[in-house]
Amino acid sequence: MKTDFVICIPARYQSTRLPGKPLIQIKGKPLIQWAIESANKLGALEVVVATDDKRIFDFVESLGQKVVMTQNNHQSGTDRIAECAQIMNWPDETLVLNYQGDEPLVPKENINAVLQLFEQHDDISIGTLYQEIKTIEDVFNPNLVKIVTETNGKALFFSRAPIPWSQHLFNHTGTSELPEHVSYKHHIGLYVYRVSFLKDFSLLPQTELERVESLEQLRALSTGHKIATAKALLPTPHGIDTPEDIVTFEKTIQ
Repeated sequence: MKTDFVICIPARYQSTRLPGKPLIQIKGKPLIQWAIESANKLGALEVVVATDDKRIFDFVESLGQKVVMTQNNHQSGTDRIAECAQIMNWPDETLVLNYQGDEPLVPKENINAVLQLFEQHDDISIGTLYQEIKTIEDVFNPNLVKIVTETNGKALFFSRAPIPWSQHLFNHTGTSELPEHVSYKHHIGLYVYRVSFLKDFSLLPQTELERVESLEQLRALSTGHKIATAKALLPTPHGIDTPEDIVTFEKTIQ
């Protein structure tokens, strides 16, 4: 059964590691355009870009793509999407896909897996995605967010640190292998939520865990909201956070 949903792509100009990231040229097109073109292939009822920057707004509008101007003091992309939902007057039951502008190559099969979480669980506020980590370097890479889950797939915690921590291996310097019989999960920053949750989330103050890890989903976990996870059915390229990621992305789309 097809699940109806809308897409919001949050896009801010300021980025700690890559200032002006949405407008960085990659293979002749700004990154935000790659995201828009990818999002428009996913079968959503509507695709909207939400930004706080006139340069991004003007460029997206020049493409003929729907775009809204939001406030410039949002703490996270989810807060920006909550304002977008209000501007667009989406009904409370609407499922909104937060399509990250710096992860523009998420396969449609993975999107569908996250949408189906809302059919499988009636007590969740957020659905999201992960894929397995295969190397020790990725486990210790703070740009790759890790997630640990319950046996039913619901999230227990997200961190930039190596979790779960292997007391046996990781206390010894120079280790080059992952512990056996432990699944390390890389969180893919793609979320689905209902508009009703977004309204509640935008009223919550940032929590200590969210601030220390710089991970907005920890605000939801810290305040009792449940997050269900789906394993990616197909590999999802790492998001673009550094100049090195741009080189990797260019190789991916060759």
